Amino acid sequence: MSESDSLVPERALARTYDGGYHIDGWQSVTEYRRALSYASRNNVKSGATANALELPRGRVRTWLEGGCPDPARAIDIAREHGWLECTFGDPEFQGLNALVANIFSGGSIAESTYAPGFALNHRGEDSHVFDALELAGVKYRVVDDRDGRADEVRPTTDASVLGRVLAVLGAPVGPKADQHLSIPDYLEDAPEGAREQFVYAYLENRAIPHEGKATLTLREDRNRDYLEGLATLIDDVAGGGVRIGERDIVISKSATENLGTVR
Repeated sequence: MSESDSLVPERALARTYDGGYHIDGWQSVTEYRRALSYASRNNVKSGATANALELPRGRVRTWLEGGCPDPARAIDIAREHGWLECTFGDPEFQGLNALVANIFSGGSIAESTYAPGFALNHRGEDSHVFDALELAGVKYRVVDDRDGRADEVRPTTDASVLGRVLAVLGAPVGPKADQHLSIPDYLEDAPEGAREQFVYAYLENRAIPHEGKATLTLREDRNRDYLEGLATLIDDVAGGGVRIGERDIVISKSATENLGTVR
């Protein structure tokens, strides 16, 4: 699979990091790879490598002695998890897809660390989050001492890299109320199963049932084009019957029945 075909391009993942001395995180990855390749091919040490590539000797020495820039390490971790090469039909992507939906519908990604937290909804241990994290190959813990706020599931391994991968897929980083949101681009070309999974995970967190009625409502204080995009996606998956109000998305009885929606 070429990088241009990847749902999570390594270049985009690297660029979630501050470049530091470099223009961006990707430049540090390319310099690191060039240095290791040159030293290996020519059987030379850091001084000769640094001179040949016009790089700082101290930086090259660190790399040749086993050091690694954070963006390059993140790429290796993401590859080990199968996140870089995954396609729509792979279990790893199914996990990532549900986690992206969770970030939009109740979770969050920390602005400073990119560590994600996933909302644990009323289904508790039956929440989609647990299956999604297992499909993505990530260990986790439940945080239940949040001063009256809903419990949250947090990764205990590779949290920052996972958050960055979700961000590359289109999940918002930082407080959502302060952002202009948009539905992830990958959903436009995604197969029906991936679109359905995103919608089901979203509704599991956000759908509000009405006593005595089969309709559901999503109340989202978000920018209008995001609401329109979300309503269109749900309507497409449900086969019609979804309408949008000023701030609400209303899922009709017929649409709810077609979705077999979680309550």
